[in-house]
Amino acid sequence: MYLKEKLIRALKVKNVLFLIAGIFLILVSVYYFTVILVEYYGDWFTIRHARGMPGAFRDLGIGLLLILCSRVSRNLVNDASFFSRYFEGDLSGYIEFQELAEITGRKLPQVRRRLKLLRRLYMKKFQFSCPEGRKEELVELYSKKVTCTCRSCGGAMEKRVYFTGECPYCGSSDLTARVVSGEHFFCIYDDKNRRVNDPSWYRGRNLTGRQLLLAAGLILAFTAALISAMVFFSKLFRINDDAYIKERFWKLLLDGGHPVSYERVREEMGYDMILCAMIFAAVFPAFPLLFARLLGISRAIRFSLFFSRIPDPYVPVPDLGLARSVSLLSSQLPPIVALSGLSGAKRGDPQRELRRLVKALREGYLRGCAPEKHGGPLRIGLAKRIVKDRCPNCAAPITGAVDENYSCKYCGSLIMSVIRKN
Repeated sequence: MYLKEKLIRALKVKNVLFLIAGIFLILVSVYYFTVILVEYYGDWFTIRHARGMPGAFRDLGIGLLLILCSRVSRNLVNDASFFSRYFEGDLSGYIEFQELAEITGRKLPQVRRRLKLLRRLYMKKFQFSCPEGRKEELVELYSKKVTCTCRSCGGAMEKRVYFTGECPYCGSSDLTARVVSGEHFFCIYDDKNRRVNDPSWYRGRNLTGRQLLLAAGLILAFTAALISAMVFFSKLFRINDDAYIKERFWKLLLDGGHPVSYERVREEMGYDMILCAMIFAAVFPAFPLLFARLLGISRAIRFSLFFSRIPDPYVPVPDLGLARSVSLLSSQLPPIVALSGLSGAKRGDPQRELRRLVKALREGYLRGCAPEKHGGPLRIGLAKRIVKDRCPNCAAPITGAVDENYSCKYCGSLIMSVIRKN
């Protein structure tokens, strides 16, 4: 709702194309540098004044710039998606920058600058205002009409009571908020399909497959770097070994090769060394990137195991540090009835764990959970689901513009009505 959807989809395609084009240009320029250095090694004047050298440096710079633009754009899109989901879950229509700083674990000026940039580029339907009587600027969302009810007893409640996660009449946590914003309608409710000890409910799409691909990439990168380093040092230690050069010369000659001289053998060894160095230089930077992503997925899996053991709809942020006490090898564990009962368990830094959780959500490693504040204490909401443009009574699609008096064309019920149950 708060995203420029068509632009976001186009940007995702653009980021992939930029990444592929950047890698291609870097590989082409590195190949040219390798050929020139080997062919004219020692003749630095010719190397510096080679006709293709300016173009190779230009391609290298463009390739690096394309990769940088792709990564920056990807981070901005992830931030826009995260803020959009948080805005959809808000019911008051006003959000403080300090609240956004708390849920993201960032500094206040960083959040303010980032959100103002995202509003100009990727987001819509909100503005920055300073209501009368306030000194600080707020995020003002598109106007909303909200009805909060309990799906168990049908009781209506205020928005602040809804965010406590418990019905004041029957004590049920099966609450729902019906929202009309602009020409769209959506429901926020606790998903009943959530089951205790079901970590897959919180894991992102195809998380296991992504983990296996990253692990395979890390192994291939390590193997390529190790082999290239071994070949490089092997050639380096033997390039001035006359006995080895002579043996290599006669071996090539007897095998049908046509080495011109001993110096030609050394040039070929130098070519191999430069090629190995280029492979190592291209592969080695992938290690921290692949390892960081694998580590992020491992943390996401640990969070999913932790959340799957919590029967309550919320986890206080101070208790988020308990996620470190969950073993990745434990898939079937008894539910945690009371978090206070784990006083002796190993705890991590809650703020650090919160930042890791937000990063996992931004990367799409987690779903079905999100930090929430909305004027109250900061906590992690579990099992929250937002269903857009669907009738809350019969789940039929809602077409066209809606308002608070809209009636479903299939079941005839008012989408914002409160159903009383006996």
